[in-house]
Amino acid sequence: MFVLFNVSPAVGGSKSFSMDINSSKNNQDWKSELVRFLGEIVAIPSPSGEEKEVLDRIALELKKTGWGEIRFDRIGNLRAKIGDGKHQVAIDGHADTVGSGKMEDWECDPYQGRCRDGWIWGRGAVDQKSGLASAVYAGLIIQEEGLLDDFTLNLVLSIQEEDCEGLCWDYIIEEEGFRPEGVILTEPTNLEIKRGQLGHMEMLVTAGGESAHAFCPEFGDNAIYRMAPLIERIQAIAPGLSSHPDFGRGRISVTSITSKSPSDNSVPDACRIRIDRRFSPGETEDELIEEIRRAAGNTVYEIIVPTYRRKSHTGVLLEGKKYLPGWLVEEEDPLVCSARKTSALVMGQEVTVGTWRFSTNGVSTMGKHGIPTIGFGPGDEKMAHRPNERVLISHVIEAANFYARLPGVYCRRLN
Repeated sequence: MFVLFNVSPAVGGSKSFSMDINSSKNNQDWKSELVRFLGEIVAIPSPSGEEKEVLDRIALELKKTGWGEIRFDRIGNLRAKIGDGKHQVAIDGHADTVGSGKMEDWECDPYQGRCRDGWIWGRGAVDQKSGLASAVYAGLIIQEEGLLDDFTLNLVLSIQEEDCEGLCWDYIIEEEGFRPEGVILTEPTNLEIKRGQLGHMEMLVTAGGESAHAFCPEFGDNAIYRMAPLIERIQAIAPGLSSHPDFGRGRISVTSITSKSPSDNSVPDACRIRIDRRFSPGETEDELIEEIRRAAGNTVYEIIVPTYRRKSHTGVLLEGKKYLPGWLVEEEDPLVCSARKTSALVMGQEVTVGTWRFSTNGVSTMGKHGIPTIGFGPGDEKMAHRPNERVLISHVIEAANFYARLPGVYCRRLN
């Protein structure tokens, strides 16, 4: 059985989400409210740079669940706090999502937030509005169960992570000067603990040529033909990329190719490819560029690392180079140990500790700024960016309990 809950036009237009009222085995009010809230925010599209509507809706829920100091910062992150202890802990969840992709690939409307058979479906259900929603309701649990301790819990509902990871936290750390002692990322982990990730770098490689009429191509120098050998060499070097004991082998992909010519019937005088490179912590920008130069051999190509530039929903221009370092927190770090203990409290046993292969806002918090960072979130990361994205309701509830208890476990360990 499905029931449709309308979202207030003031915060969600005419959107709705559906809930299978027979799917929940728990009658506690906060759990059903958490499910309702998640469905509502999944039903609000929030591509990078256009998060304002969903953040306005989240701000209402923050007030309802008892968070204080609710505000938007200058670039548009939504911020809130609970507690006033000496240990500053932050939870981060990004509010933006990728697009829906082809609608015909979905079994249901990706912006309905449908709840069926114990799952919530829709774009962003896994990546990563479920973790965000669980973090919001962790604040309610902390207050209702008396879990406040000597900590201040800072919640950051961040922007434009899908476009360029970490820019939101670069602002918080570098411009506001806020450095928490530890950061918990609510990205999907299948309720496991993550303590690091591969780095992420993009490169634009351009081959020059000389145009000529297509009826006499021998008078020109076809830039696409000049690029073709490099593409083959990039594919060939992939199996030999450096390996790391915690991450395995690096990754390299050519993700796009474009050309330029005076007309459609001219030999192109320029060809450009975009390379996506995933690399281990410690590998530098210069080393990765040199890797491509070696693959190029004697052929001359222009190689640049692009800069992301886009205005946030508050009108502030965000800029960041697309070299995002990998990072790894030690297994015995107090935050990792506290997360293991918290998982045992919440789920009856310590969960697996591993690493991500995709990129997160940790490229800023830990990768650039050395702030211990871990990940724990509902949902299977393999569902991210795919049609029929969905998350288990049971995961969402477990994550809320985890986020509520971890800050206290962590600060007692430090004390």
